[in-house]
Amino acid sequence: MRKIRGLWSILLLGIVVVSASAPAPQIVLGQQGEKPLKLEADLVTIDATVTDKDGNYIRNLKADDFAVLTDGEPQKLDFFEANEEASLTRPLAVVFALDLSGSIKPEEVTRQREAAEAFTRLVRPESVFAVMSFNYQIRIVQDFTSDPAKIGHAFQKIGQAEGSTKLFASIDQAVAMLKRGPRFIKGRRLRRVVVVITDGYDSVDGVDQTDLIRRANDAEVTVYSITLPSYMPGVNSAQRSLTLLDVSRIVPMTGGLDFSADASDFTPFFKAIAEETRSSYTLAYYPPDKNRHDGRIHQIKVEVKKSGALIRTSRQSYQASK
Repeated sequence: MRKIRGLWSILLLGIVVVSASAPAPQIVLGQQGEKPLKLEADLVTIDATVTDKDGNYIRNLKADDFAVLTDGEPQKLDFFEANEEASLTRPLAVVFALDLSGSIKPEEVTRQREAAEAFTRLVRPESVFAVMSFNYQIRIVQDFTSDPAKIGHAFQKIGQAEGSTKLFASIDQAVAMLKRGPRFIKGRRLRRVVVVITDGYDSVDGVDQTDLIRRANDAEVTVYSITLPSYMPGVNSAQRSLTLLDVSRIVPMTGGLDFSADASDFTPFFKAIAEETRSSYTLAYYPPDKNRHDGRIHQIKVEVKKSGALIRTSRQSYQASK
């Protein structure tokens, strides 16, 4: 494995996409003082979060502490990154997906806006954000920007809550936005994230949820959810009922977490998401030659060689190119 400290945080002189006529598409990363490092387009990248049984993040792990298997076969890691910076988080590309269906209370809409705006101030300034709202239709309120003024203005343009809910279609569109959005900024790989704030129910959607998980995995997107208490007749105040979003398992299958928003302030949830992204690891490898271009879906499993450690990963599979 080529040893690189801070895989994506090296100083880049340029990012050049090789012509599609080349045998294998490549991204060329120019390093100061070194030969350019070529990353082929079929590199499989995984973001991983490691915690103990109490949910405390385990940091300072090395590449040798991880094992990656494809279809049960061990793979050699080609790249590894542990965030070593003292700042709160690594740069992100984030889509805020805000539920404005009729089941959402007006005060919840206000809290969504305030907490999401606070989140933009928590992360690194080179992060980029987009804002969408959804009910019976999906509206892109703001495409990707790092301008705080534009982000704040976008939240002010969000309308009133009304109508039915296109929850899964909105997540699907957020994934598509991230896939076509920026991948690197100032030489650093952006962690792709969807933060959906919703009551977890979908009333008009026809999106296949298994396909949605696969598309999110292929786009290297992690989905986090903040679930509002609307339509949550749980057994008691400490336990809410399962929602359609819970049942779909989109959040855990992309390495994310769900936060039950039973408090008046959403800011702690966003701070927890920012802290988690800071504490994550990036692992990447090239698939074996025998199936690198077979067009099939291959299963990924990541293990951590530390007693009592628990791991969540941003993807469970990848689809090989043809």
